[in-house]
Amino acid sequence: MKKSENVICPFCCHRFHPNEADFRLPTPSPTASASANTAPVATGKKKKQKEEIQVDEKLFDYNIDILHLDEREARSLAMHPPAIEVKDNDAVSFEQEEFDKFGFAQRITYKNSVGKKIVADKRLCPNCHNDLPTGYGARDTLLVSILGDARVGKSVYFTVLISELENNLDFPSKLTFIGSKQVRDTFYENYQKPLLRDHELINSTKRRKLPPYSFNYWYKFKNEDGTVEENSIDIIFYDIAGEDLRDEASIRKNGFNIKDSSGLIFLTDPTNFTRLSDLFRFSDSALIEAIPEENSNQQIFNTLYNYFLGFDVNKSSIPLAMVLSKCDLLKFVNIDFFNDKPENRIQHLFKDELHSGAINMRSIKGLNQEVRELLSYLGEDSLLNNAQSCFKHVNCFAVSSLGKKPRIEQISDPKTNETIEKGYVDGDIEPFRVKEAFYWILMRHRLMYKFENNRYSLYSPKNPAEKKSFWQKATSFFTGK
Repeated sequence: MKKSENVICPFCCHRFHPNEADFRLPTPSPTASASANTAPVATGKKKKQKEEIQVDEKLFDYNIDILHLDEREARSLAMHPPAIEVKDNDAVSFEQEEFDKFGFAQRITYKNSVGKKIVADKRLCPNCHNDLPTGYGARDTLLVSILGDARVGKSVYFTVLISELENNLDFPSKLTFIGSKQVRDTFYENYQKPLLRDHELINSTKRRKLPPYSFNYWYKFKNEDGTVEENSIDIIFYDIAGEDLRDEASIRKNGFNIKDSSGLIFLTDPTNFTRLSDLFRFSDSALIEAIPEENSNQQIFNTLYNYFLGFDVNKSSIPLAMVLSKCDLLKFVNIDFFNDKPENRIQHLFKDELHSGAINMRSIKGLNQEVRELLSYLGEDSLLNNAQSCFKHVNCFAVSSLGKKPRIEQISDPKTNETIEKGYVDGDIEPFRVKEAFYWILMRHRLMYKFENNRYSLYSPKNPAEKKSFWQKATSFFTGK
């Protein structure tokens, strides 16, 4: 297990050392209630019930300031047993052996005024008092934000990416949800159930601050001599509404995590490109309703620049994966671009690629060049120019989250009785190339080897200050050093 370093809260992006985390008591404590910086709130007629829960002021402030809830709802969601600060608290003890191993306590024993010992293992961000993911700080953590305009397919892509990582054909791996049960249920009901079980297209992300989706990713990889090793990291995903990326006020409100991300996956929809939109309309009338009404990519990049780059002399070093989404639809339009060396063009855009234990750089570089040429051919050079004016490291990808054309039907909304368009997928989805942008971000952080020129190696940044020993990341998980 790696020695702990400063981590960032997935909810409020506050940076802290894992041993600074607070703990939530599983049951109320009169001593804690009296010493806590919160006022008890009555929840019933019996006096005993008055001490059971109380308003956690830090969580209440988060609900007001970050989630922008009304006071009544913010207070209701902040009703919890007391939170205990570990630092300089004589009533708190923990296992020294565990502390020495991880660099922080994963559970504490709290002794109240009457001598009763209470064990607590629910760790909290010391700033906002949201629950930290299980084991947070014990492993390397990446924050990945999925960006793009409205209706480009971000939520569908995210859902399929998680499914593909859970059922990985490239190498043995396992994806485990480590967030709260409430967030896990939300992810299933709003993402996985509609698309993977009911074969319905996911509704567009609403304009609000969505919870982070926390996963542990265990995977095997090939190292320099081709032998297989394994590693475990935590991944925090963020899904942000496209409309919230268009102006600085909204991005500060619902997308402030972007500037603290380890990697960005930016989706852009080819049906929205000027030279293609009419071709899509002529080729299939069913696609008309799926075509976005406007292209706000320029506006989004302007907002990103003004938000966290405007006062910096350097471009952002956050890796940006520029992803061309819905690429299966390109098979339904006739453009001369694909007539030139079709054996290469079609292979790179429409065929999945096997990355056996390491990222295949020949394929990644070929796809990057392919997409750049396609964007230039379609007169969309400004998209890349905008990205490269903000970010040092930009790589292009092409994906299809569904692998097939959706079916658009008009149905009656059960809530409003109004006629709306609803998308469906006939049969199982057949995605391709959805994992490559994620692999590329892992590679950039030296968490996955690359295979190039018949050898395995780690990514080598030009700036030596960016380097961090891979073995401090990968093998310390097992050695404890």
